[in-house]
Amino acid sequence: MSSHDNHQSLVHDILQQFDIDSDDVSKVTQRFLRQLQEGLDHPRPWQLPSYVYHVPDGSEKGTFLAVDLGGTNCRICLVDLLGNSTYNVTQTKQTVPEHLRINPRYQPLFSFIAKALREFLDRHKLRPENDCSAGARRIPLGFTFSFTCEQTSISKGTLIQWDKGWDIPEALGKDPCAMLQESIDEMELPVQVSALANDSVGTLLSRAYTSQEQGSTLAGVIIGTGTNAAYIEKVCNVQRLPRPERKRTHDSIVLNTEWGCFDDDLEVLPITSFDRALDASSINPRQQQLEKRVSGMYLGELMRLVILHCHEQGVFNMILGEESPCNRPYGLDSSFLSLLAKDKAAESLGVASAIERVLSAQGSTLRDARVLAQLADGIVRRSARLAGSALGAIIIQSGRLSDTQSEKGTVQVTSLQTHRHRSQRPKHFGRGCGLLSRIVGWLKRSIPSSTGPRNVEDKPLSRGSEQDIIDIGVDGSLIQLYPGFEAHMRSALRDIQEIGPDGERKVRMGLAKDGSGVGAALMANAAKLS
Repeated sequence: MSSHDNHQSLVHDILQQFDIDSDDVSKVTQRFLRQLQEGLDHPRPWQLPSYVYHVPDGSEKGTFLAVDLGGTNCRICLVDLLGNSTYNVTQTKQTVPEHLRINPRYQPLFSFIAKALREFLDRHKLRPENDCSAGARRIPLGFTFSFTCEQTSISKGTLIQWDKGWDIPEALGKDPCAMLQESIDEMELPVQVSALANDSVGTLLSRAYTSQEQGSTLAGVIIGTGTNAAYIEKVCNVQRLPRPERKRTHDSIVLNTEWGCFDDDLEVLPITSFDRALDASSINPRQQQLEKRVSGMYLGELMRLVILHCHEQGVFNMILGEESPCNRPYGLDSSFLSLLAKDKAAESLGVASAIERVLSAQGSTLRDARVLAQLADGIVRRSARLAGSALGAIIIQSGRLSDTQSEKGTVQVTSLQTHRHRSQRPKHFGRGCGLLSRIVGWLKRSIPSSTGPRNVEDKPLSRGSEQDIIDIGVDGSLIQLYPGFEAHMRSALRDIQEIGPDGERKVRMGLAKDGSGVGAALMANAAKLS
């Protein structure tokens, strides 16, 4: 066998390691479904109640501040909800320095946020001279804190763990809202932290507010630097809630799945030598296993490890210099994979030139570009199909597909306004449909699908009525910018027995623009109603 054939075989073997077939999808979905249900019954660091019982319908009005902390940035937003499913946002963004993201003490980080907030208030003349006098009006603020918290109310919670490369030990076990309010009060700002928001919960609320189809939104999904999802669950199913909360008149609650930590014991998630190397060198080994296979923070690192392996085996013609980002942990980010995907054929000299520029390489050829594009597509395809598998578990758990096939073909919407006077279903209704769902799924697969995947945007469904829509709000750089990411997610949905091609066509994914900021404002509004 020639060296060229050997190199092709090596690339093929790597792509096979990253392949997720229909059997893998089914195993991941069923495992995640069990984990979702376990988290409903017992306190776990997933399926975290948000204490949001009011799902927006687009009529909400008011002016709110929002702080969005996640990834490497801190955004300050002033959100005007106009009451007709529209809003105005004024915002600024600052990068959080690394020495604040990794620090033994929490005060430096929250002082940084409060200072940014003070500058924002001064710039927009929102801080009168007597802003701290007795009885002065305080502007309600929703705090989007994109790290795992166990909430005890809509405005209080306990930080369970850091991820996305953050590590501030002193903050663990403390309330993020209280830590931020402490710094706000030290600076005498007229602001009250009134809601603790997760980015995926915010994405769901923002999408529900803007979708103009009351009750159709089921979930919010983040696939960017990190990954997470939130969805609407029946209160009667959430046995982990304190009994007084379960006895409230609300039928539905928004849950934060924290799906990044799904299957940390690696029962079903695929694992390659590259996954092992990434996990071993990470700041949180043996944790956030789904996130390490799906989110943008880690896909660039997986690509870097694959490139180094192939380079050592002589697969590429290009030469990597000592200063190449491939020689630095996390030197590559997911934008490089998107660059390769935008010209999959990799037939232009411009692509080879871009590769040399990004990788600090010399002598890159079109063949190198094609191989790199294949490897990037394999890594991202796995990410998207795993995300689709997890989303499928949420759709099954929700019972929405069974609902759309029930009497008169209408959706039993989980929105508070439409369910307030309906009798609740038995606790395990969503779980008791397993056999029926499998039979329906078998019938679905016998019908060929003529409708291909759609882009992440609002397009009419090819079949069914607007009442059949299962609306998913999405946000994050990967799902927005990587060509074909949604298509791969949808291919996984079609592979799930209980969903199939017909069920996949009922799913609409739409961007939740400004999801974290607007969602935090909507949570601050919901806090008034709690």
